[in-house]
Amino acid sequence: MPDASPIATTAASSTPSLRPDGPGRRSRLQRIYSGLQLLNDPFGTVMRRFKRYGDVYWVDQPDGRPLYVIRHPDHIKDVLVTNAAAFDKQHVAFHRLSRVLGDALLTSDGERWRRQRRLVQPAFARSRLVQYSAAMVEEAALSAEQLARGGTAVDVSLAFNQLTLRIVSRTLFGQGVDERGDTQRAMLDLNHWFGTPDFVTRFVPGRAARYERVISTLDGIIEGLIANKRAAQPVEAQPAEASTDLLSALMTARDEDGEHLEPRELRDQLLTLYLAGHETTSHALTWTLYLLSQNPDVAARLADEHARVLGGRLPTFEDVAALTYTEQVIKEALRLYPPAFILPRSTREATMVGPYQLPKDSDVVIWIYVVHRDPRWYPEPNEFRPERFEPQAEAARPKYAYLPFGAGQRACIGQMFAMLEAQLILATLLPKLSFEFAGKRRPRLRTGLTLAPKGGLPMLVRKR
Repeated sequence: MPDASPIATTAASSTPSLRPDGPGRRSRLQRIYSGLQLLNDPFGTVMRRFKRYGDVYWVDQPDGRPLYVIRHPDHIKDVLVTNAAAFDKQHVAFHRLSRVLGDALLTSDGERWRRQRRLVQPAFARSRLVQYSAAMVEEAALSAEQLARGGTAVDVSLAFNQLTLRIVSRTLFGQGVDERGDTQRAMLDLNHWFGTPDFVTRFVPGRAARYERVISTLDGIIEGLIANKRAAQPVEAQPAEASTDLLSALMTARDEDGEHLEPRELRDQLLTLYLAGHETTSHALTWTLYLLSQNPDVAARLADEHARVLGGRLPTFEDVAALTYTEQVIKEALRLYPPAFILPRSTREATMVGPYQLPKDSDVVIWIYVVHRDPRWYPEPNEFRPERFEPQAEAARPKYAYLPFGAGQRACIGQMFAMLEAQLILATLLPKLSFEFAGKRRPRLRTGLTLAPKGGLPMLVRKR
């Protein structure tokens, strides 16, 4: 894992400027060299640039669009809140994502996004979360039994991926999932594709066929979920408000003209929630276990909380409010290893970010990983300290110095679902099992759709 470099703390000039400092315009050879640097050490490269140029820097791109890279909470607020209407999701990263997810909640803009948000929002209401919590604990308890049978090193990254996949399938889609490994293989291929620049992928033999196989696999999974639901009950004949899961609700939903969702639109929404609903949480839990294995004092305090609150029984939804240190542990793990480690946007019109004027059709990237390791907001930023998320400490930091779920009206719709799931899973597993890191060296970072340990995370799992 690359260590954070010291970060320059000089404030930007208060005089409006058309453009911040940065690498600027480069030759084709310089762009290729820069791309290789980012491919080999993305975080170190970006941190060195921030150290050299300040809180905002710009580079040109092959298509002529300027790219502005930002890290300061005030500038993040400008992009995601204050001037949010001036930005959209036409960044090249979303173009690539749209090729997989289509025009769904994560990739859409404007009125289409608002309509989709209205359709999906009820699935994450508090009353639904209460219902989901029982399934979350049941699936976590099943995983605890399976892990306890081991005795050898287990890839907890894979185990958590399977666990969160079962949970999202049960809670949001109202059915079990076929665990043949198709989803895991497809996600590995997708992450490899997203983590490799275009100028590299074009030289990979068979890349197009491999990509098409991934899409075909994911389409088959979604078609299976829909077919299973229709076979179980004729959901289209029910009113949407009677639906007990998101899949049924979307299948019965009608738009303003009284029409059901088109098959492609239904597919796009379901695939987005299927992938986003388990991939990010599984990585958050994986990194949390790794950090706990390296910080026994934190693990001991966490065990004390579980013993005090639960007294040896399984957790319930009502226990979550008392699991305050568990929440702080998860938040600190999300700070150090945010699954969504960058946040891209594009300008639909000229706008201001801090003192800088960004022209229309500019790309913007917020480096969440770098924001979270800025020593101005997090002293000794590479240290794992859950106390950073005690109420007083949180209140003392800039609001937009922490954004594992984004911010503003486009913040992650499943944020409460993910935090509830992570807390209940930890409170179910950790009183029953101990986890010891079994790797020979610190895990390396794999950058793709999400931030994951490269090659998985081996841990020895033992009964307590």
